[in-house]
Amino acid sequence: MPLDFQILLLPRDRYWDWLRACRDYVLVFGPNLTPDPGVAARYMRPRQVVSFPLVDGGYPEIGDPRAWFRRFHDGIRLDPIDAANPEALAAELQRRIDDNDRYGAMRRPFHLRWPTDFPVVTQAFGANPQVYRRYGMPGHEGVDLRALTNTNVYACADGEVYEVFTDPKVHAYGIHIRIQHRAGYKTVYAHLARALVRKGEPVRAGQVIGRADSTGNSAGSHLHLSLKRDGATARGETNYPKDIIDPTPFLIWPAAKTAGAKLPQATRVGLNLVRPAGLTTGEIAAAASSRAGIVLIADSEPRESIDALRAALPGVRLVARLAGPLPDEARQPARFVAGIAGEIGRLYRLGVHDFEPAPYPNEVRGGLGRLWTGGESFAEWYTAVVRRLREPFPEARFAYPTLATGGDVTGRQQEAERFLGESEAAVEAADWIASPLSVNVDLVAICRAYYPSKPIVVSEVEPRPGESAEARAIRVAGFLRGPHGAATTAVLFDPRSSDEQEARRGPSAEAIEILTRASDAAGVPGSAPARLAAAHL
Repeated sequence: MPLDFQILLLPRDRYWDWLRACRDYVLVFGPNLTPDPGVAARYMRPRQVVSFPLVDGGYPEIGDPRAWFRRFHDGIRLDPIDAANPEALAAELQRRIDDNDRYGAMRRPFHLRWPTDFPVVTQAFGANPQVYRRYGMPGHEGVDLRALTNTNVYACADGEVYEVFTDPKVHAYGIHIRIQHRAGYKTVYAHLARALVRKGEPVRAGQVIGRADSTGNSAGSHLHLSLKRDGATARGETNYPKDIIDPTPFLIWPAAKTAGAKLPQATRVGLNLVRPAGLTTGEIAAAASSRAGIVLIADSEPRESIDALRAALPGVRLVARLAGPLPDEARQPARFVAGIAGEIGRLYRLGVHDFEPAPYPNEVRGGLGRLWTGGESFAEWYTAVVRRLREPFPEARFAYPTLATGGDVTGRQQEAERFLGESEAAVEAADWIASPLSVNVDLVAICRAYYPSKPIVVSEVEPRPGESAEARAIRVAGFLRGPHGAATTAVLFDPRSSDEQEARRGPSAEAIEILTRASDAAGVPGSAPARLAAAHL
């Protein structure tokens, strides 16, 4: 997850003045806001950071928020801000924006530079206490950061290497490096593929000191970072043994890497009009009233329908789902590309530059068990396919495909979140993520947490049994007003009912009207009204 599970607790008195003071900070870093301490304590617990201005008498229902959180919600990471009024808060938050320093760590006497190329935390400090209790720890004794195999690991601060473990079998951290810093601070960099420094060697902040991997007691490539300070346990500064302290407040949040080819954000609502048998004239006419900016179509859609959609929706971005049958020889990326290149070329010449290849790869119908055995082998296949397609189609953008929702079903399906985690190399290779809006699993939130720099398009909305198109539209309207809806590029809605008899009547004009109004109310993603509205809990 990224460290964007942040919430700003603001005084109730002059709340709107405090809210306006946070405007630019919200637009840059995207935290939530609330005047309710209870909401702040429950928000994404225990993974959140609660930021709040230090105001005398500002929180009469709880008194000193630092003491209140420590007494009733110990373990939540706090970010107190020295600001007695909205003007002072606005000035401090602007300094953080200017420094690209989300928590103001850079101006502290000691701080940590981000040690990987990926601004994502996969396991927070203190997480999973039930796992780490058996090792004598109150919870996870560091932070796990995303780091793909053999990518760079950097020193967090100036210091001297005081220990290097090069045998991956002698310690739970596998190959790892320990560095001594000023003022008694020490950092540990664990689960490496190899160390590039030696004991006694001085290092500078930002210097490459190793390559990431999964050696030792680890289930996948990442970097485990621990922070210690001499005497911290004896002084009562931490409830962890061995002087372990939380590195989170010391880390400088890096600028998120933006995807090279983002989809447009001129609209919040699009349409899923994938019809293997082709679109009807009635569906195209109904689409005109939606003002959709993005429409997902089948790759077999003829030129006449594509031209008609463009006439009905001027400026629309068309996305083609490459959902044709995958023969056994498609397990070889070159064979798959040879078989699909002609159809992509036809669409490309018609101005379609966005493609979703191989939807539902975690399901048997999408190739699981026949073309790949799981997420890791799918990622190898997908990255090879995309690499081959980029050369003849340089302006094309490729989606990480829609996953089938639900859990593991032997011989039929792999659980979506596990498949997503195993296939992260495919996500990195993709330009954007196509994600379903599921009834039971918030896969959109998971995608947003794991891959904050990738545009996310809700490619389909999973219907509830017998749910009318209007009821589904109301559900989507609620999603659009929430924090994850505000962060998506678009929601592609199929305006047909999930009830077979109602579906025969064609698209629901009422559902399209509901969503058009919801999109107008939510605003364009990234605009001040939309982000501030989404911030209210």
